[in-house]
Order: sequence, then C-alpha cells, then structure tokens
Amino acid sequence: MEDIKIDGMRVMQNFYPIFAYLFGAIPFGPIFSHMFGNGKLRESGSKNVGATNAFRTQGKAIGIMTLLFDFIKGFIPCFFFKTECNCLNLLILVAPVLGHIFSIWLKFKGGKGIATYFGVLCALSPLVCLGTALMWSIVFIITKISAVAGLVSIVSSLIIFNYAGTALYLDFINQLYALIGMVVLIIIRHSENIKRLMKKEQRT
Repeated sequence: MEDIKIDGMRVMQNFYPIFAYLFGAIPFGPIFSHMFGNGKLRESGSKNVGATNAFRTQGKAIGIMTLLFDFIKGFIPCFFFKTECNCLNLLILVAPVLGHIFSIWLKFKGGKGIATYFGVLCALSPLVCLGTALMWSIVFIITKISAVAGLVSIVSSLIIFNYAGTALYLDFINQLYALIGMVVLIIIRHSENIKRLMKKEQRT
C-alpha cells in the first residue's frame, strides 16, 4: 500500500509544471479590474495586464493587489511544488513566468513577467530577491521609470544570484540558466518599451 502511495505521488509530481503554469497564467490584473475597477484594463493605457498598467489606469489599490498576486503566483509553485527530479524542478521554476507571459486564459497573451519573476526569485532565495528589489528601488528613484528599474534589476539579479547562490543550491548552474532564460524572455517582452526609451518617449 505504501508503495502505491509513493508511486501515486510521483505520478502527481509529473503534473506540477502544468499546475505551476496554470497558476501563473491567472490574469489577476484583469480580474481585479473587473471586480473593483472599470473592467477595462486590457483596453486602457498600454493594454498590458500587469501591475504597472494597473497602477496607471485602475489606481493604487488595484495596482498593489495586482503586483502582490502576480508575485504570489510566481512564489507559491516554486516554493511548494518540489520534487526529487531536477528536470521537473527547473520546469516548475520557469512555468509561472511562462504562464504569466503566455496565459492560456488570455489566448496565450499576457503580461511582461517581472513581478512573477520576483516571486520565483524569492522562492529560490529571499536574500537574492531582496537585493534585486533594492536595485529596482535605487534605479526607480534615479530614473522615475518603472521599465528601466525592472529591466536593470532583473539583469542584476543574475549577478547577485551568481555570487550569493553558489553556497545555497546544489543545482546552481541549471537554476542560473533557467533564470537567464526567463530574463531574456522578459527583455524581449519589453522590446517596445526599450524602443520608446531609446527615443526618449517612455515616461513611466
């Protein structure tokens, strides 16, 4: 009987990356906009479903809720869905960010992934996440542009993880590669922001 339970758990663990993706795909911004705002988050501002656009178009309360829950949906799967298989763990690591950016609930469209990435980072190492958040704050205070703060901070997270993570994780190299892949994807998602920044058209 015990062997059956163990085998059943192992089969269930194979679905953890799918659960992580589906959880990451929940579009909290549009949900909170519909429940507490004007319900037009995807039609307002940048039309993005993330926290930055929620702040701009729906107000601070909905913006904060969106930021918090986008963070949580990255943190919870990576913190709680752990297996003995490194491959599965790496899939679980990237799944929430992929879910947020390519949400099945939004016809594989979604946000840009920074808040969810922070959640994943916090699940890996609160210390690294704290250092990355500090970098975000410093850059935002200097530039007043959230896109710049977000991009600089996630790139800096790789450097911070490289120096802080070696003593924390047995599977450090593969986790670093997974983080690099997520950062590259997020940068690609910010391509329009980067173009506007180069033209000095990005203001927030």
